[in-house]
Amino acid sequence: MSHILDILSRCGYSSRMKTLPARKPANPTDIAKRQYKIRFWIAMGTYLVTLWPVIEAVKHAAGPWKIALSLTPLIPVAAIFIFAVQMIAGVDELERQIHLEALAIAAGVTAMLSVTYGFLEVAGLPNPSAWFTYAVVMLTWALATPFVARKYKG
Repeated sequence: MSHILDILSRCGYSSRMKTLPARKPANPTDIAKRQYKIRFWIAMGTYLVTLWPVIEAVKHAAGPWKIALSLTPLIPVAAIFIFAVQMIAGVDELERQIHLEALAIAAGVTAMLSVTYGFLEVAGLPNPSAWFTYAVVMLTWALATPFVARKYKG
């Protein structure tokens, strides 16, 4: 390849070529976060697309098929978990610290809400679905992350 470039430069070809701006190397943290976002939305889309047909199929299924069908939406949910672990493993130490602190906040908020509502159930409030626990953890993590990041990034 260098011989070809050598010949082209002797012919004056290189002076007519436009120089391209230098491309800065990709940041591994940015790559990991971008991959996570893409994978997350693909898995979430898969979850949303399969949820209604699975719910309808479970209504008409019986025996072991009913259990197997009802667990199929767990596949994209498990994928989201795996993608989150991969993202945290792929980011730098600062991003990892930010997510660790945000997850700690999410765990604490979820624990406090769970215990608080547990006492309210004694007072007669209805038993909520376990879905709320997952939703609170994920939502709190998402909301806490930018606030924790501000502490480190100025």
